[in-house]
Amino acid sequence: MSILISGSVAFDTIIQTAGTFRGQDNTANPDLHLSLFAPVVRREYGWTAANIAYSLALLGKYPHIIATAGDDSSEYLDRMREMGIKTELIQIIPTSPSLQSFIVHDDSHGQINIFHPGAMNMSGELTHGNIEFAYTIVAPDSPLGMIRRVNECKKSGIFTIFDPGQAMVGLTGPELISLTSQADITIMNEPERNQFQEISGMDYPEICTSNWHIAIVTLGEKWAMIIDSSDEKIISTIPAKAVVDATGCGDSFRAGLLYGLSEKWSIEKSIQLGNIIGGIKIQYMGGQNHTLDKDTINTIGEKEYRVKFFD
Repeated sequence: MSILISGSVAFDTIIQTAGTFRGQDNTANPDLHLSLFAPVVRREYGWTAANIAYSLALLGKYPHIIATAGDDSSEYLDRMREMGIKTELIQIIPTSPSLQSFIVHDDSHGQINIFHPGAMNMSGELTHGNIEFAYTIVAPDSPLGMIRRVNECKKSGIFTIFDPGQAMVGLTGPELISLTSQADITIMNEPERNQFQEISGMDYPEICTSNWHIAIVTLGEKWAMIIDSSDEKIISTIPAKAVVDATGCGDSFRAGLLYGLSEKWSIEKSIQLGNIIGGIKIQYMGGQNHTLDKDTINTIGEKEYRVKFFD
């Protein structure tokens, strides 16, 4: 079934520092002052919409992406097209660079994200028009882009997942409540859940369940929780063989969720697939360098969940 991914397309500049952030704050001043040595700097294909689409394409699902990109994105778009990802709804803004993202890691897996929105600022002008979709995820984007996408998709009868992530700070409390009320599923990690409550004054699972919708709360390598109007269920994650780079793990998880829902699997099975893909991705640098093999996924699924995902 057709999938629309709304969000952002950008190159990630990933900077690996030596030591820990706190360990390199060597001043007595209460303000944070850091001078970081970075032995590794890489430029990677990244950001939410493209990362989700990448993992879906590896599984044989070829979604549409709706996003704005800058005049520096031709190489990126060519790569997505070669993978089968549909880019017709990506609008190029010729006078702007694509969103610029800088991700700084330390040795204890601490992370600082810095981004300049660039062409993403224009995403509120986009529409998916008359193309029919069964599922969409509204991932971090410009505030107007997220608002328009949720409103438009719900009017079109598309099953909608709202995933505000790091873009939540651009939305007001009433806007967050409205978008969460409309979405069929809202997904956040535990820190984002706390941030949502600070901005809106409400706990987002309460908004979801009061509208007979579903909330998903994730906590990194520990678990994912499904909360609906009648129950809470915790699904444990899987142990990773190696922890190399967490960049894009949440997007890989969302790709598994979308894949399963589009195959009419239960939400529990869909999240289990997401956990497996996230556990595979964390063994690779960057958000789009991992590979997926259905036999390997089945082997992990049968061991960890007693579930076979693919025939």
